[in-house]
Amino acid sequence: MFVDAHNHLDFFKDKEKLEKALDIIKVDNIVTLGCSMDIQSYNFTKKLSKDNRNIIPCFGIHPWEAHNNYKNLDLFDEYIKECKIIGEIGLDYFWIKEKEKYPHMKSVFEYFLKKARNYNKITNIHTKGAEEEILNYIKKYGLKTPIIHWYSGDLETLKKLIDYGCYFTVSVDIGYSKLTQEIVKLLPPNRILTETDGPTSLEWVNGKYGYPDEVKNIVNKISIIKKYNYDEIKNKIFKNLKTILMKEGIVI
Repeated sequence: MFVDAHNHLDFFKDKEKLEKALDIIKVDNIVTLGCSMDIQSYNFTKKLSKDNRNIIPCFGIHPWEAHNNYKNLDLFDEYIKECKIIGEIGLDYFWIKEKEKYPHMKSVFEYFLKKARNYNKITNIHTKGAEEEILNYIKKYGLKTPIIHWYSGDLETLKKLIDYGCYFTVSVDIGYSKLTQEIVKLLPPNRILTETDGPTSLEWVNGKYGYPDEVKNIVNKISIIKKYNYDEIKNKIFKNLKTILMKEGIVI
């Protein structure tokens, strides 16, 4: 089986493209963590998961949506209890330029971290421009096997996150980013996951609309960098996700 440990299925806005993506997930056997931006996108992914056993819906408030969702935070408690994995949550000081949004972003993130600790949940975390701060938060709340989504920070912080026990998704820029290639070189094979981050991420990288089977290309590039054969890396990545999910009682 293949792994897409961070996707946004609600980003497939066109019905035909969504159906194609869902067929790929089924036919190619891609275990997919469907991350959410908010309640609406979580419910969308949750509905899709009823007809596709490979989709695991994750609930979180994306840092880009935190300023719209910082009031009445306890309304999210029932969704956090229900979901198997919390995500996408985090901080972003790179893409979000409006500093007035930062206090809301932090309050939402910290709320989810408290809940993750209380309910012993796995987290899928966005770290853009806030890598060291998020490392400190992870330590503060003693998070269980956090999944760091598409890491692009400095290598020293990366090493500290590895030492803590984090897992890391390698994304669609692996063939285009020298930093991502350096990150993959440093990552232990037993901490690597693959992701597509929805169809628009590959489009952002090379102009092509991305489908879930892009994970096959990512596996191939990882295998070259790590000097393993393709199937060996594919199986290691699947085993990594299986290990994480078993801690949540999810059998794949």
